[in-house]
Amino acid sequence: MKRLLLLTCMLSVGGLAWAQSAPPLASSGTFAVLGASTVTNTGPTLVTGDLGVSPGTAVTGFPPGTVTGGSIHAGDATASTAQADAHTAYAALVAEPCGTNLTGQTLGTSPGATTLSPGVYCFNSSAQLTGTLTLTGSGVYVFQMGSTLTTASNSSVVLANGATGGNVFWQVGSSATLGTNTVFAGSILALISDTVTAGTSVCGRVFALTGAVTQDTNAITAAGSCGSGAAGGGTGGGGGGGGGKQCKDVTGHGHITGPSGDAAEFRFKAGFKEDEDSASSPCGEVVYSDDGFECSLRVKSTSITAVLEKGPNSRRIQGSAEINGHDGTFQLDVTDDESVTDSFAIRLSNGYSASGKVINGHIEILRHEEQTAQSR
Repeated sequence: MKRLLLLTCMLSVGGLAWAQSAPPLASSGTFAVLGASTVTNTGPTLVTGDLGVSPGTAVTGFPPGTVTGGSIHAGDATASTAQADAHTAYAALVAEPCGTNLTGQTLGTSPGATTLSPGVYCFNSSAQLTGTLTLTGSGVYVFQMGSTLTTASNSSVVLANGATGGNVFWQVGSSATLGTNTVFAGSILALISDTVTAGTSVCGRVFALTGAVTQDTNAITAAGSCGSGAAGGGTGGGGGGGGGKQCKDVTGHGHITGPSGDAAEFRFKAGFKEDEDSASSPCGEVVYSDDGFECSLRVKSTSITAVLEKGPNSRRIQGSAEINGHDGTFQLDVTDDESVTDSFAIRLSNGYSASGKVINGHIEILRHEEQTAQSR
């Protein structure tokens, strides 16, 4: 009996040491952006959810930035309460026992951490995201940093197999800086400040508890409106090359001006399979060629690993490819904006990159409401 009781106690302690839970966001949960001293913005940022600042009162850059699905709370009682609740949530994240210490490892890069399941992950000081970090499985993800969080340009957080932005939390001991063109998922609770640089999107929240939130041409969507699935931001999953008629959430063809000045040609389709066995599996095809690049460049995808929402008019498509007969990876950023010319950008693992306005072609993104209408 004593041995049984001892085993039961050991299992209970182990469960407490490894369990993680979402912090109590309370009133702050409706906020996409929340600053303490100021909230500033440059460019046509889109914030979906509430935006607030407290105890400061300054919110600048709206317009040209816009807030939808919420309101601006500049130093009012709503923002004050939200800040108090955000501080409580931050304390709860700090108190979570560390399950896996990733100090010294770079997120999104092998041999660092590239794929993680639900759990509590800690860094004694700073954390860096470079490349693509995949969070796979339903449950809560908590990342604890003793100091800073930084992301490299064009890095991504992919939510797969039931992971959602609403269940990912980044507790930052000082300040967070999201590098240009990052596709990020989860709620950032930074003790001091947040800087969200140009072209970056966040499926989650951006909170600064004592300092400023600085934005520049971003798309920030409060968690709950985005997540794992065919239409959510930061979505992905396993393989899925080829693909069938369902893989047309994003399509495009045409030309851009390549690095040499000659025209480079592209065509692609990407989306998610809709059958019961692979409802969240990305699929599609990407073909790209640039005859002006040295001995000509030929790219053909072998799998689509992620289709990420960067905003209402932009998507990121990632996967593996055959590049001039060699295995590699690719990343596309495409924009379908009726008010301006469509744009296309490609980055390859061999160092090649090109971007520009689409010539003699177009890009089409199937929006949420269009997906809903077609499914009826």
